[in-house]
This record gives sequence, structure tokens and C-alpha cells, in this order.
Amino acid sequence: MLLGLLLFSLVMTPAYSQWKGCTILGEGCKNDAECAIICQEDGQVLKSYRCIPDPTGRDRGTVCCCTYK
Repeated sequence: MLLGLLLFSLVMTPAYSQWKGCTILGEGCKNDAECAIICQEDGQVLKSYRCIPDPTGRDRGTVCCCTYK
């Protein structure tokens, strides 16, 4: 039962997380311009964006690092 709860919590974690002031969104971005679109869709006032290797330890390849004002 505990294992089931653990697996459920891993599956239900959001597609984004926080990392050093960035909101991590998406996965598999190809360039910074793609991240501009992904970050703007979040609906906040955008300050900066970058396509970076996933710093969270998940195996998602590259992700967008979005910084908001």
C-alpha cells in the first residue's frame, strides 16, 4: 500500500517545478525561442527564458527555465 502511494505521488507531480529562481516547464525543448512560447503560455509577466538540461534529476532531457517578474 505504501509503495502504491509513493508511485501515485510520483505520477501526480506537476509538469513544472522550481529550481534556483526558475519555473521549470515542458520537456524536450530545442532552443530558447521555443521556451519563449512555452513560458509565455504560463500567463505571467516573463523576465527571461532558457532551454537547459533538466536540473531536477528527472529524465526529461531539456526543459525551459522561465523567470518571471
